[in-house]
Amino acid sequence: MLDNVLVATRDEIAVRLALIVDDSKTAQMMLRKMLDKLHISVATVESAEQALEYLQASHPDVIFMDHMMPGMDGFAAVKAIKSDPSVSAIPIVMHTTKKGDIYVGQARALGAADILSKPASDEELVEVLARVRKQAVAKIAAKTTMEMAVVVVDEENDTEQNLNVGPEPQVVIQPREEEESFFGSSRQWVVAVIWLLPILWLLNLYWASTNKVNSLQQSQLELYRGLEWSINQQASYDYGDQPMADDRLQLLSALITRLERSGFRGIIRVEGHVGEFCLSQLPLQDGSAMLMLPQPELSIATCDVIGTSSSAAMRASIAQSPAFTRYIQGLQLRDIGIRVELMPHGSRYPLYDYPVDAGGVTTGDWNAVALGNNRVNFRLIPVL
Repeated sequence: MLDNVLVATRDEIAVRLALIVDDSKTAQMMLRKMLDKLHISVATVESAEQALEYLQASHPDVIFMDHMMPGMDGFAAVKAIKSDPSVSAIPIVMHTTKKGDIYVGQARALGAADILSKPASDEELVEVLARVRKQAVAKIAAKTTMEMAVVVVDEENDTEQNLNVGPEPQVVIQPREEEESFFGSSRQWVVAVIWLLPILWLLNLYWASTNKVNSLQQSQLELYRGLEWSINQQASYDYGDQPMADDRLQLLSALITRLERSGFRGIIRVEGHVGEFCLSQLPLQDGSAMLMLPQPELSIATCDVIGTSSSAAMRASIAQSPAFTRYIQGLQLRDIGIRVELMPHGSRYPLYDYPVDAGGVTTGDWNAVALGNNRVNFRLIPVL
């Protein structure tokens, strides 16, 4: 009977839909490609909060959860999902670069079914899915066995009741049970203490190691924030220069060298910004015109152009030299666990506000603000 139940439920535990929760588009794409090979449909979200919202309406067969994400991290998301009875049965696989017995123990204690390391191979993914499926089969088997046991006990009770039916009532003398206090016998207390002491000792070790890991991670984050601040003090560039070139290439190269020595693993997000410069048109002999910075003492009203279109500003904010492109490509080939992402912001998020009242403002005043907004910011996103 149990074999029949397991065969009947195989389709129920087959993985047809997987949810990927990861703020990295690259990680999403790589895992989606591997799942596509297995003919598994994929849904993706970029944060734990979006995952919880998605699960209100859809129930995937498995969830691949990143660990470090902006806002709620992967562990907090696992706790939230496992505390919701409507979705708590969905197996969760932590998809992360973190390894080690302590991390695996934390993940499983919170309810994660397995760990899939980044980057994963097709073979590792198949093995993880097989283990998740095996766990699901085991849970169904255990549940079915318990239900069958209850049915057997009920049938035996019914049989005994039928056998005891007769013309004369039967008197059964029960042996006198040992009297117990409200708190149980002394022997029960001794057994409870023997079982409880090792558990308390293990919990103490677990929390001590957890606090040590958290303290180390916090120290690393403070170091990375200090590096961010330091390098971003030098990341501005002149009008007409490419943001991803020259001095910014030297800054990036020096930063990666230092991060590699410190054991950093994660993403360096290079965010490009451009200023909205006041420009004058200089007529040329061929009838065309060239845009250039005007004399700084002129009135702002003499500007022919201020800034560029949003699309042109976005393109200009990540313009890169051939040397910068070659460096990024070489970094990918080295595979040191550090990935560079370019993020164009155009002129959307100025660091300094432009003058609101144009009265008395010179082109020099305006372009000084634009030059301050002509910058490249480096953001470190460690994968802990």
